[in-house]
Formats: sequence, C-alpha cells, structure tokens
Amino acid sequence: MIHRWPLAVALAILTAQTAAAAPKPAKPQKECPHAISDPEAIVKTIGKAATCTESMEIFEACAYGASGDTEFGDAVIGRCERDFLATLGPQQKRAYEAERKACDRKYAKKSGSMYVSFTAFCHAGVAQKYSLRATRTPPRR
Repeated sequence: MIHRWPLAVALAILTAQTAAAAPKPAKPQKECPHAISDPEAIVKTIGKAATCTESMEIFEACAYGASGDTEFGDAVIGRCERDFLATLGPQQKRAYEAERKACDRKYAKKSGSMYVSFTAFCHAGVAQKYSLRATRTPPRR
C-alpha cells in the first residue's frame, strides 16, 4: 500500500523552497534628475545630495553602465567621505583603502567599459558602507 504522507511532505517542502526562491519585487528606481546627456549637472547634484545614500540613489538612476560612471562614482565617494574620512584612524583608513583596492582586483582581468562601471559602483558602495557606519543610518532596502 502506498502512503500518501511522504508525497504530501515532499510537495510541501518543494512549495516552501519555491516560494523562498521567488524573487522579491523590485523597489522602484528613482529617475535621473537631469538629462543623461548632462554629466556635469549630475555630478553637481550627487555632490549636493543631503545624504550619502541619496547620492548613491542618484548615481544608480543616472548610471550609463559604462566607463562614464567613474565620474559619478567619484562624486558619490566625495559626498560619502564627508561623513567619515576625517574621523578614521590610521588602521581604519588602511582598511578602507584595502576594501577599495579589492574592488580594483575584482574586475582587473575583465575587459569592457561595463567593468569600469562595476568598479565605480564597488568603490562607491564601500564609501557608502563607511558613511552609514559613521552616521549610524540603517541602509534602505
């Protein structure tokens, strides 16, 4: 006689795993506040952002996905570093630089301008992480 409970248990496990693996709904992305063809205005807006997180959101909204993102990433880093750089001790500064260098190594052997963009995002993400620690602001999800 075939028992139905093992089948029911297997089905329940499969259903739970499928539900857990389902993608989360994407958070709505902000629109770029400037025409994509005006990178200088975008850089200024990033630099004037009220928070580091806001500057990162502008970067994400305005990114080209190419080497031009380096300029935007540098603006984010500049905005975020205002929150923490002056307060870091020598050991913390070395840790910060080591994390940034890890971004460089991550994409060093890749070719194409999109990897330059990935590196810029990685650098900006490291600066954002340090800013969030310094300001004790939980990241938005």
